Amino acid sequence: MKTTTITAHLVQRLKELGIDQGFGIVGDFALRLFGRFHDLDFPIRITADEQGSAFAADAYARLRGIGLVAVTYGVGGLKVANATAGAWAEQVPLLVVSGAPGMAERQNNPMLHHKVKTFETQLDVFRDLTVAQAVLTEPLTAAREIDRVLVAIIGEQRPGYIEVPRDMVDVPIGTVDGPLPLPSLLVNEEALAEAVRLVMARLDGSRNAVLGAGVMAWRRGLQSELLELAEILDLPVATTSLAKGLFPERHPLSLGVYMGAVSPDSVISAVEGADPLVAFGALYTDLTMGGFTAHFDRSRVINCTDTRVHIGVTTFENVPLSAFLPALLVAAKSRATSMSREYIFRSLEFLPQAVPLTVESVFHCLAAELDERHGVIVEPGDSLFASVDFVGPGWCLTSGYYATMGYSVPAAIGMGKADPTRRPVIVTGDGAFLMMGLELAAAHFHGVNPIVIILDNDGYGTQRLLLDGPFNDIPTLNTERLPDVIGAGKGYLCTSQTEFYQALQAAVSAKDFAIIRAKVPKDQPSAALRRLTEALAKKV
Repeated sequence: MKTTTITAHLVQRLKELGIDQGFGIVGDFALRLFGRFHDLDFPIRITADEQGSAFAADAYARLRGIGLVAVTYGVGGLKVANATAGAWAEQVPLLVVSGAPGMAERQNNPMLHHKVKTFETQLDVFRDLTVAQAVLTEPLTAAREIDRVLVAIIGEQRPGYIEVPRDMVDVPIGTVDGPLPLPSLLVNEEALAEAVRLVMARLDGSRNAVLGAGVMAWRRGLQSELLELAEILDLPVATTSLAKGLFPERHPLSLGVYMGAVSPDSVISAVEGADPLVAFGALYTDLTMGGFTAHFDRSRVINCTDTRVHIGVTTFENVPLSAFLPALLVAAKSRATSMSREYIFRSLEFLPQAVPLTVESVFHCLAAELDERHGVIVEPGDSLFASVDFVGPGWCLTSGYYATMGYSVPAAIGMGKADPTRRPVIVTGDGAFLMMGLELAAAHFHGVNPIVIILDNDGYGTQRLLLDGPFNDIPTLNTERLPDVIGAGKGYLCTSQTEFYQALQAAVSAKDFAIIRAKVPKDQPSAALRRLTEALAKKV
């Protein structure tokens, strides 16, 4: 029988999927595992903290289809539990690979370091956070177990977990012939055809239809189909915050982001007044729907999920989004009577003034100065809410539902490695930067040089609107001086529009990373956050 090793088989499968690197932090139980990754020309990019590694792998997965974080047992594995939970919530295909104590050294249940209750405690935690798990202890089945976990991750777009005892790393295992058997969702062809017919009939008789772009359309790689469908039908498109930039925001058909009461009135009116609203892969969460301030007439919503289509009171099972949207596009093309008109993308301009900065002026300046060379990452908090009014140059990454703070800086590492053609631009708050800001050193170490904008409002500004108190106060950092500590980059402290505009222009022109600390009023949140607060107050 032909043999291989656990690491060799895993790397082979990942490279089949177009994945050429991972992220992580080594430890003694994972030392041999990391060494074999290195031997196989599969680098593990070391970050400042394990959670940072997982956030980097999460961002990489959002852009490349799957991401890998590698850690040691216990102290490493449990540190990435939060990021794995976020990947589950937002349906990100993240693979957690953990080294572990060898099977031989587990005999008689010794008190080994990094162990918690039992040798299965870490596995028990990840059973709740992942779609598939495997502890690779059997040489004859190890390769098939790796394949099983990978297929589940890709098929369900959820995280998975593989644990490798250190005395199994170099043990010969049986091979599996052929490429990874990629999963395909079950399709009921008759139901698919009927669903397409009904939707086209609704669209044919509509004068105010709107298409909705949700995150699962992104996860399933349907960007081009969505754009083509909108142009053929000449219909406006709104996105959810998790899918921001999936449809080009400077396209004349773009409505921008719909986030319930967080969005401007013009977007709310168009989306909530649509008949029909055809939503592709939207996740209806409290945060993406503005604290459930969204108001829909369900009879006018056609909801296309990852696995089924809902039209009125009728549900078409086994009609997955990945089959439905392309089929709808084919139907739209067959009915088109003329070629699509030429669409002229919007251009944006910002004229800075010598007045104090606000959150809105920061985003208006970013919209004017950024272009297709940039990818944006926004942090949960006012950065996320204010980005609703931001017309970006392309896609935007965020922890927009799970809303874990500290995501943006380490995510820039994964983004930069997943798509080297775009430079990461981070918009974060002073509180979130305090958590994970030193991952900027890891980013520079790995050749990723983002532009970091810190909206410094002296603490947890989003929480202050709900309940103020000393628990919202945090230590002040002169973050613009961090380049001196890291030994690279440039820092700026800005209090006016003019200063920010000049700093941003300098940062865009430079190749090294930049930190722009933008001082914004403590008591003046973005217009979007104020809209949300007012809407929620009416519900109380």
